[in-house]
Amino acid sequence: MKELYFTSPRRRSLRTIRLEYGQVGKKFVLRTFEGNIIGRRVSEGSPKEEVFDDEKELLKKVYETKKGLLEGRWIVKNKQSFSKPSFLKTEIIDGKVSFEFSVDIDPVKLDERKTKIEEDFVGNLGKEIETNIRKGDRKKEEL
Repeated sequence: MKELYFTSPRRRSLRTIRLEYGQVGKKFVLRTFEGNIIGRRVSEGSPKEEVFDDEKELLKKVYETKKGLLEGRWIVKNKQSFSKPSFLKTEIIDGKVSFEFSVDIDPVKLDERKTKIEEDFVGNLGKEIETNIRKGDRKKEEL
């Protein structure tokens, strides 16, 4: 079974919708789970289940559901990305308040972003050096 996760923030919680779909026996099934994440507590209701005779109908329904959620400003997520909604932890140690800040970053995306920044920097640096060389050549010609 394949899964899609969607989130939509509320004031004090994160609403979730999980679509689980695929072939079960000779039928195609779409299960829709609605839930909430409040603090570190995750709750999910019973699934709404739809059965289809062929895969095309199922995929069309999944596409339409996904399109509707995205138009409603829901965000596609993977389950691991919202398993820790809180990134600020506070504790009192020896009468003093301490803060611990953590961010869950996908290392692959971080590496891709670093590479892109490095490439842009090197490219811009090369252009700037070339421009300065041309300016220097023009000044020599004027003298």
